[in-house]
Amino acid sequence: MIMRLARSLGYDVVEVDDGDGTLAVGGHDGASALRVGWRPVIVEGYTGSGSIDRFAIRTRDARHRESLRGMRDRLRGPARDTDPAELAAPILKLLAPGAYGVRRWPDANVHIEPFGENRSAWWYPYEPIGTEGTAVIPTDVWPPPREDTVAEYAAAIGRGERPLAVLLRSEPPGDEQDCAAFLIDGHHKLAAYRRTGTAPHFLDIARLADRRPCEPGDLRAVIGGDGSLEQSASNLMRYLEHSRR
Repeated sequence: MIMRLARSLGYDVVEVDDGDGTLAVGGHDGASALRVGWRPVIVEGYTGSGSIDRFAIRTRDARHRESLRGMRDRLRGPARDTDPAELAAPILKLLAPGAYGVRRWPDANVHIEPFGENRSAWWYPYEPIGTEGTAVIPTDVWPPPREDTVAEYAAAIGRGERPLAVLLRSEPPGDEQDCAAFLIDGHHKLAAYRRTGTAPHFLDIARLADRRPCEPGDLRAVIGGDGSLEQSASNLMRYLEHSRR
């Protein structure tokens, strides 16, 4: 079923046999976790509060940013005509073994959900203004800090180039208006797309696996004992714990 969905959305299915697992996404959309260096760094899910609001919580441990930045050095300047699986090869080697869908996603409809001071982000799918399309969850500072880099990408986009930012998600999107993806590379590119008013282009990687939520321990780790975040995530925590029984 999930393979059929992936192919219907334009993903090429790739089997990763030798990935080392230093980058991993687990769970299903609405209850997924991003891990870097075997540490959970972001969990996203539904609040379960009786409305359709969703959130993401990020760990207070900033070391994951350095780990991701090291990976990004291998993702510079992909050619537009390169096969998606070939473009994704450096990332696939870092992922846990398993099946993944890889696609070019041009002219994507997305909104960006940066983290606030309390390490959380909140949004409401299907809102008429501001949250149309896939929720993109940054894994680094947003807005990105290097203005000169954003300006360079904006100029390139103005010339007709379409650099690829990179998304990693827990499964193919069943509903593009109510799903989430982690932005693992291309924060400056995405900012440049927004500046120029151009729909962004992505290299989009989706995990293809049985539909199970992420581990309760992932959510506990990113909350890190913060009482207000524990309260906000209590319904999601109960769902994760119940699913493991």
